[in-house]
Amino acid sequence: MTEQTFPTTSCTFGVARRDVTPPVGIYARSWGAATHEVAEGVHRPLTATAAVFGPHEDEGPELVLVALDIGWLQYAPDETRLRASIRKRTGLGEDQLLVSMSHTHAGANANSQLADKPGVELIQPYLDALAEHIADAILEARATRAEALVTYGYGRCGLAINRDFWDEEAGRFACGYNPGVPADDTLLVGRVTGTDGAILATLFNYACHPTTLAWDNRLLSPDYIGAAREVLERAYDAPALFFHGASGELAPRDDYVGDTSVADRNGRQLGHAAVAAIEALPPAGTRFVYTGIVASGANLGTWEYRPSEPAQLAESGRLAALLTDVELRRKDEPAIVESLTDAKPDAVQEREKALRRAFLELALGDGPTHRMPLWTWRLGEALLIAVPDELYSVFQTELRRRFEGVPVFVLTTTNGGVGYLCPRETYGSGRYQEQQSPYAPGCLEDAIEASAGALARVQRG
Repeated sequence: MTEQTFPTTSCTFGVARRDVTPPVGIYARSWGAATHEVAEGVHRPLTATAAVFGPHEDEGPELVLVALDIGWLQYAPDETRLRASIRKRTGLGEDQLLVSMSHTHAGANANSQLADKPGVELIQPYLDALAEHIADAILEARATRAEALVTYGYGRCGLAINRDFWDEEAGRFACGYNPGVPADDTLLVGRVTGTDGAILATLFNYACHPTTLAWDNRLLSPDYIGAAREVLERAYDAPALFFHGASGELAPRDDYVGDTSVADRNGRQLGHAAVAAIEALPPAGTRFVYTGIVASGANLGTWEYRPSEPAQLAESGRLAALLTDVELRRKDEPAIVESLTDAKPDAVQEREKALRRAFLELALGDGPTHRMPLWTWRLGEALLIAVPDELYSVFQTELRRRFEGVPVFVLTTTNGGVGYLCPRETYGSGRYQEQQSPYAPGCLEDAIEASAGALARVQRG
């Protein structure tokens, strides 16, 4: 092997951001153990950042990826209306728009159907403004599209740990740090470079639940993601977009706190790891070529960067989108929606669990199965899979194993969300995720097979 090429996307690219921090006083109860109902301040701004990938000379689809600081939209029609409003203003097709939610647990509980709770009068205006801000960002990014190259690479970050801990004394699983099981530490980065060599944006895809800030926190926050972005944006003076991976059993070691400095410390871990991975990337639009031996005591093998071959650049300019679905069997019994804590249930917690169960059943609809959408994109020599639910990390590790040598972005909590997808062997264990999941054993494995098939199709197309 005397030449190494690097996965690339050749496209037109634009990026724009809006501040989408919810108003202080909005309903923000996300934890059963919380003793407060509304947000009392702001730790860091919450943002929506739109990246538009376009073809050269309009020969292909325009693909729009939005990194949004929000936890979830519990009421499914809220999410559907949000994307419909954005698509109406931007003219995007259903397969062209991905709104990737960061899944921060320190945002607003933005459910338009909530009532008899403090701060709920702010929810609908917030949702309406959110759709406007995202559409505005997309239109701005579209207007500023310019020729660009995206270069990809994998790194590692030790922030995420396994959170399925067996409590021997209690005789059951706790959702917390398990030091005895390794965690997927894969970090995928992308660097977007303009024709003048300037960095236009950075992308980072990592699987770790944003649960640093929990029931003692009273501030609106993007959790660790805010500080991670800050590290990248200070390093490259360009917007950084975070995409939440398959983190069903992954979370920070230091979490469930009210101290925002812990969230910032967690974020700096990820941010510096992403910078390290980006610094290891080659110059944009190059290949690494062996140039021979230089005699200098030892016979030194030398390599140099040379421009990519035209054939690779042509291949890296192919954009494609495919929207399919996978049919998932439902459990015979309703999912159990519990708090993440072992706090003794009270009337507030019981009402909250019942409410979450009702919205979960509404999202699933009638019938014994539920069709989960799969959005698959080809971005030149990279691939992307996006799903609405929360999946264990084997989803991403298996897909990346099958597409070895290809950067595979794995986005969960994107364009909606219903519940967890857990490995078959976890069923009956009493884990929180398995109890919350509305899906029957084997559904995660079905999703892996369907996703692999869809990725292969979009890669060929």
